[in-house]
Amino acid sequence: MKQRVVWVGRALAVLGLTAVIAAVFHANLYALLAALGGFVTAIGLALGPLVHEWLTERPVARPSDFAHLLDLLRRAHGARAGWLVGVPDGDVEVAGGDDVSRELRRRGSALAQLASIDGRAHVAREAGGTFVAVGDFPFGAGVLLADQHAQPGVAEAVVDELRRLVAAMRLSDVPEHGDRGELVAKQLATMARGAQTLEGVAKAGVELAQQFTQRGVAIVLQGAGPAQTLQVVAVSTGADQRLMGHAVPVAAPAARSISAAVPVVSRGEEDVFGAPPADRRRRDRAGTAYPLMDGLFAIGALVVTGAPIDSDSPLAEQLNRLVVELGSRLAAARAVHEAEQRAVLDPLTGLRNRRELERQLSRHQRLAGPPPATLVYLDLDRFKTLNDTLGHAAGDSALRHVAGILQAAIRDKDLVARIGGEEFAVWMPLTPLVEGLEVAERIRRAVETTVWRWSGSAYPLTASCGVAGYPDSVGDVNNLRSAADAALYRAKQAGRNRVEKAAGGG
Repeated sequence: MKQRVVWVGRALAVLGLTAVIAAVFHANLYALLAALGGFVTAIGLALGPLVHEWLTERPVARPSDFAHLLDLLRRAHGARAGWLVGVPDGDVEVAGGDDVSRELRRRGSALAQLASIDGRAHVAREAGGTFVAVGDFPFGAGVLLADQHAQPGVAEAVVDELRRLVAAMRLSDVPEHGDRGELVAKQLATMARGAQTLEGVAKAGVELAQQFTQRGVAIVLQGAGPAQTLQVVAVSTGADQRLMGHAVPVAAPAARSISAAVPVVSRGEEDVFGAPPADRRRRDRAGTAYPLMDGLFAIGALVVTGAPIDSDSPLAEQLNRLVVELGSRLAAARAVHEAEQRAVLDPLTGLRNRRELERQLSRHQRLAGPPPATLVYLDLDRFKTLNDTLGHAAGDSALRHVAGILQAAIRDKDLVARIGGEEFAVWMPLTPLVEGLEVAERIRRAVETTVWRWSGSAYPLTASCGVAGYPDSVGDVNNLRSAADAALYRAKQAGRNRVEKAAGGG
């Protein structure tokens, strides 16, 4: 269309020039014709560039426009800061004049990232204000409202405006027409912008594969460590959500694809994932597993449910491009994830370590007017005797047994850490001392009554607890550890297998 119009413009220009030349030769008799020729010439010369400008596809808005729009939205609602993720030039942060702590900035960016992955609206009321974030993969937007107790109506209004902003981001990213390879490359680049975490990259991969295939998709990854268990780490919106977290047996087609590093198709009644929920539909049990490679090694599999895809089809080419790109991205994200986990986890029990506990305590201390909180120190009674009698392997087993009891006894917002030897800590923010004492007693009873076995025999275990609360026991959060430790010492001195409250107040 554009090319034809350009040629029309050129023809008009030639016609106009011809008229001008004729007018010159015939002098005044053709003055009117000369003027007309000049006019037509001008139109002919301008028509091509003008039409090209009109018909050239341009983004709805530039990335810089979105940062400006976000800042306008922030100002309109008196928000302290705002975040965008998934824009071409990198994530965006805007802030007002007041000082927004690094911790709040990280939290806001993380919520916008999470919203970009799960597509939900998130409203989190915390000490620094109210976070509001929405997303539509790979884009996300969020703000930090100044009011810690923002009314639901205010939050809903912000959600609506953020959704409109994200929708504009989505429209601006519609790819121009090109060959299939260029389109896939652009979509994969978009995926990289919107997701850096292991969870985010995996989620991005299954959603992109679902867009290509119009089928349910899942990713199976091989765990780190000697066991190298296989687990479903991401499922697309069109797949059975119950598959999330499913342990894949080694005989399953998905597992065979990883071990052999070749695509594997399920056969007959065989389930591509092994033995997930029994009531899954037959068509959902069939599928093809494509190995995700990190160099020469398979680290997982992208599983597309349904009948096999023709290997010579354009769809297969798209899928292969995605599998190649996704393998390296997942390997890099997993390496970062494992490094982060090693920095905060105790390798024996899988609980948080002392460093992470101290970080959480410091974070609570920095809150303006810290809310109530409780810290429990727990020590396994006569652990040295158990270790010396049954051996270190038995001691490690007992520690893991107690770690499981502690994890089962707490809420999601609480933290359990192994802080050394047979000593554990339970950190309960936003929990008054009286409630913390009840939790400690419940844990003590669970340790005493839950059977621990070693080499086929049952052995009794007991634990002593020291409990300190802010502001009931201490006037400074930094003093909670010493107060809980002193209470634990008294519990030991008083006969063990008991809970002691820290002395003092305020």
